[in-house]
Amino acid sequence: MQKHEIGPRLRMLNNAVRRYLDRTSEGKKMLDNISCSAGWIVGHVCLMEELGKDLYQRDFENEFKITRSTASKVLGLLEKKGLIERVGVSHDARLKKIVPTEKAREIGRILRKDNEELEMKLTKGFTEEELSQLYGYFERLMQNLGENTDKRGENNKC
Repeated sequence: MQKHEIGPRLRMLNNAVRRYLDRTSEGKKMLDNISCSAGWIVGHVCLMEELGKDLYQRDFENEFKITRSTASKVLGLLEKKGLIERVGVSHDARLKKIVPTEKAREIGRILRKDNEELEMKLTKGFTEEELSQLYGYFERLMQNLGENTDKRGENNKC
C-alpha cells in the first residue's frame, strides 16, 4: 500500500502554481522582483480600496497570517517601490492607513485578471460540492497546524 503524504503534495502544488504564474502572469512581471506574497498584498490593497474599506498593517498581519515584523518589512518594500503609501488618519495619530498608488491600482487590475484565470484553471472539472469539501479540508489542515491563531508563516515565498 502506497503511503500518501500531504505536505510534499501541497509543496508540489505550490511550486506548480508559482511556475504557472511565472509563465503567464502579466501582473507579476510588472511587480519588479518582489515576492509573490507582496503581489498578493498589492492585489488585496487594491480590492479593499475598491470596496471602500480602510486597511492598516494589523489587517495584513491577520489576513496573511504573518508577524508584525514581516508585515512591516513587506509594506516598507511596497512603499519603497512606489506601490503603496502610508497615510495618517485623524482619529488616531499612531495609525497609518495603507493606500495603493496609481501604479499599484494598474497592477492590481491585472493581478485580479491573472488570479481569475488561475482559479478557473485550478477548479476546472470540480463540482461546487467538491470545491466546498476541498476548502473545508484546507481549513481543517490550517486548524491542525494552529494557523488560525498562530502567525508563523513569515518565510512563505508564495
